Amino acid sequence: MRSALSLSITSALLFTAPFASAVPTRSPRDVVELASPVSPASPEETTTGGHKIALHRRGSAEIQKEDGTVDFNKAHAHLARARAKYVRGLKNFELNTGEAHFLAPSMVDPSLLPGAKDGNNLARRGAWGAGDDASLDWEGDRVSAEKRDKIFGAAGSGRLHGVPPQKPAPVANRRALAKRAVKNPKYVWNPKAHPSTTSSAAPAVKTAGVGLDSHNGGTLYTGSLSIGTPAKSFVIDFDTGSADLWVPSSTCNSAACNTHSKYDPSASTTAAEVAGKSLSLTYGDGSSTRGNVYTDTVTIAGLTATGQTLGAATYLTSDFQDDPYDGLMGMAYASMSTLGANPLFQTLAAQGKVARNQFSFLLADSGSELFLGGMNAAHYQAGSTVVYPVTSKSYWLLGTQANVAGSPVSSTGTFNSIIDTGTSVIVAPTQSAAAFWDSVPNSGVYGSGYYTYECANPPDVSFSFGPQFGEQWALSSESLNLGRVSAGSDRCVGAIVGADIGINAWILGASFLENVYSTYDFDTNSVSFSDLA
Repeated sequence: MRSALSLSITSALLFTAPFASAVPTRSPRDVVELASPVSPASPEETTTGGHKIALHRRGSAEIQKEDGTVDFNKAHAHLARARAKYVRGLKNFELNTGEAHFLAPSMVDPSLLPGAKDGNNLARRGAWGAGDDASLDWEGDRVSAEKRDKIFGAAGSGRLHGVPPQKPAPVANRRALAKRAVKNPKYVWNPKAHPSTTSSAAPAVKTAGVGLDSHNGGTLYTGSLSIGTPAKSFVIDFDTGSADLWVPSSTCNSAACNTHSKYDPSASTTAAEVAGKSLSLTYGDGSSTRGNVYTDTVTIAGLTATGQTLGAATYLTSDFQDDPYDGLMGMAYASMSTLGANPLFQTLAAQGKVARNQFSFLLADSGSELFLGGMNAAHYQAGSTVVYPVTSKSYWLLGTQANVAGSPVSSTGTFNSIIDTGTSVIVAPTQSAAAFWDSVPNSGVYGSGYYTYECANPPDVSFSFGPQFGEQWALSSESLNLGRVSAGSDRCVGAIVGADIGINAWILGASFLENVYSTYDFDTNSVSFSDLA
């Protein structure tokens, strides 16, 4: 991979191009030839030899206030972290492969980049404060309460968009969505607040289970793994949008570190420091982590990887203090690694520890699960699986179309989307998001990349994937709803958000993934979706 260097990755502000009408041309190194959808193995075969990790989950409710309205400060913090992650990932790809990724801003006509004109840019937010009075609208976007009432008033106000409703077309996961009619709870068990219950389940892994926990309704899914000899357990955020494993170091004494479990390499007989490398990650909201790099034994769901490369953070900013996880496990391709090393799952596969070189996610209100080595037939409908080839061995990247009321949104065309368990909402380039919401009947512009719709009449939204775009995978009305504009309002804020986060692609996060069973396969370089059982 990369020569032994100190890896200091900062999140300098990079921008994405507006939406494209087709998937961009790719350079030879990272391109994957598109083929017909791959036929998956039978559920019985894919279940055999797999290992379950139960997940705790937090979701869209985590960015809602108690009255059901949107907490825009938290929402923007999520977008800022996503921006920094993807800026960093594109830099990593170029360092690891010697070529720019085809999504990188350097591959885009500069005249099309936000910043060349007045555009929706996260750097221009009016405030990032944590207080109740802090605003995340831009200075130029702010409107009075009286004007907002007009914006979200009758259709004749001139500020609402849309086309006449169309008859909904059948979608692949329609029957499964009927089971998601109950709202997510406002509070779901937090392992950091209840350490005595954190994971008795984690080490009982040989018989298949460590849990993914759901925090406050859906932006984050965490589970457990252990590091070192003797093993020490950590609560981990499993992220398909990045490719590194890191946890806090025992030498970190900041307030943020003291709320988390720490890794002490001196207490592990299998730890070895990697000379010449250091961990340094700066996030888009100003938070950062830095530290040292080691190899050690890592065990997850009864599967043990030896010599796994990981970062040990010797400093965490206050932004991490209240996070319910100790560290992060990236599950994208190794080409995206900050440490220039194989991610944990790929190490397990290379060492022959998993039955199949694939893993699957169930992100649900309860019983969420990461399944290593295949698919768990208990969580999806037999015969419903469709497999789509990735367009690049970097992110889990698919050619995609958006649909409203069963029809493709022609103004957004075909675009790239990244399937990302580490992002809470669906993020689109600002111009693409505007074009999408312009096709939604009675949608409204809230400002700063957010859009609204009538809570009582949510749009029928789905996504289709290449190369054939033959199926439509729908969002439930619950998944689409980030919360009401204000207490008692009849307008809801949509989970498809416009933000130029440094990458020319859509990000399909938990708002999409909680509606499907998703599987990621390194052997066939594909992502598959299945109806929920």
